[in-house]
Amino acid sequence: MQLQRYQAKTVRVNRRRVYEINGYRYPGVTTVLSVTKPAEARKALYEWRQRIGQEAAQSISNKASSAGTRLHKQIAAFLQGNAVDIPADIGGYWESMWPILNQVEEALLVEGAVWHDAGYVGFPDAVMTYQGKLCVCDWKTAIKPKKREWISDYCLQVSAYAQAVDQVYEATGLKIEGALIAIALDDAPAQTFWLDQADLQTHWHQFQQRLAEYYVLRPQLS
Repeated sequence: MQLQRYQAKTVRVNRRRVYEINGYRYPGVTTVLSVTKPAEARKALYEWRQRIGQEAAQSISNKASSAGTRLHKQIAAFLQGNAVDIPADIGGYWESMWPILNQVEEALLVEGAVWHDAGYVGFPDAVMTYQGKLCVCDWKTAIKPKKREWISDYCLQVSAYAQAVDQVYEATGLKIEGALIAIALDDAPAQTFWLDQADLQTHWHQFQQRLAEYYVLRPQLS
C-alpha cells in the first residue's frame, strides 16, 4: 500500500520561512523545536562551541549535516526501490543503518509532507512497517552514541509526525503504532530508540506546549 504523497511549498511570512499546504501556512516541526529550545539546551550548545572553538565546532556541524543529507538521500532511494550509490565517506553510516533497513517490511510513504490543524507541517523520513508495526521513522547521524535523555527533541519531533500522519490519512483507517528513531554511527551499529503509543502520547502533550510557546513568540504566524 502506498499513501498519497503531498508536497509543501516554502513561503516567507514576515521574513520567516513557513510552509504552505492544503490552503494553510504553518511552521515546520523542526522550526518550532528550534525556536522554543530550552535555555539549558542552548547553554550546553554554547559551552560546547566555546570549549572546542568556533571553527572546530562549525566544521563538525557542517560535516555531520553533509553526511546526514547524503545518507537520507540514499535511504530514500532504497525504500522507494531505486538503486543506491553510496559514497565512500558515508559508507560507515550506511553499513551502520543497513541491519535496520533490512528489517523494513513495507514503506508506505517516503519523505512526504504531513500537517496538523494544531498548526504545523512535518516531513517524516518514512511511514513504514517495521517488525510488524506501522510507525513513523526519523533517520539521524551522530559522531558518538547518544543516551535517551539527550534526544528529547527527537522524541517530540516523531510524536508530532505521528499525530499529523494519523490526521492526514484518517480516511485510510491506518493508525500509527509507534515511532523509530535510528541513529547511524560511522564506526558502530546504529542506535535505535522505539516509542510506543503511550510514549508518543506523552511526548505529544509536551510538543503541544512547545507549539503554543512558539505561537506566543511568533504571534504574526498565528
